[in-house]
Amino acid sequence: MAEVATVVSAATALAALVFAVFGLTGGTGGTGGTTRSSGPPGVTSAPPAEPPSARPTATAPTVPPTTPQARPTPAESPVPPPAGWQRVKAAALTASLAVPDGWKIKEDDALHVNWISPDGRYVIGVKRDSTHGSTAQAASIGQLAWYRTSAESKMQDLTSRSHTVDQRGRNTVRLDLDYRWEGESRPSRRQELFVAGEHGQVYQLLAEDTRLDGASDLTTLFETARTHLLIDVP
Repeated sequence: MAEVATVVSAATALAALVFAVFGLTGGTGGTGGTTRSSGPPGVTSAPPAEPPSARPTATAPTVPPTTPQARPTPAESPVPPPAGWQRVKAAALTASLAVPDGWKIKEDDALHVNWISPDGRYVIGVKRDSTHGSTAQAASIGQLAWYRTSAESKMQDLTSRSHTVDQRGRNTVRLDLDYRWEGESRPSRRQELFVAGEHGQVYQLLAEDTRLDGASDLTTLFETARTHLLIDVP
């Protein structure tokens, strides 16, 4: 019995020694162990701060682009005609022009107005319509085609020349016509200007010499009338 007690005591002492050794080394970590904070007791480490976000940069307010406003075209102002001329109106056609003093109205209706010289040789007139189109080019072509139909126009042996000219910033067509009237042996000459107006209407200015000879004043009459022509005016 004494030997058994001695063996038990020795085994107990050995077990206590093993427990002490493993108990001291197991508390610092390992499987199933607890991890101690590296900071002082009772103080919890704060999570790392997030990087500051980029602050918006102040910018100047955006000014919307301005759309240029279309400026109304100023009304054409009449220029005083030269000495010996007067400004006349074709009220129904909303046009005005200059004719020599002493000339009288020959025809006056809703389509055209003609003035005739005292001796009956020269004619200056203005017409407005849309019969042959709404552009100067179309109107001149259509009018010339009608002139060539001699059964209607009564123009014989017609020759023509056309070219573009500037009329107060507008593109216009000028016709120069040589012909003779049916039943007449004396030649005649006419100069015409076609200029587009408002609302699809085309104005036609004409000057005519019905008894053409070498001393004709036709070009001077036409150019003076053309210079003072105003269209689309009250």
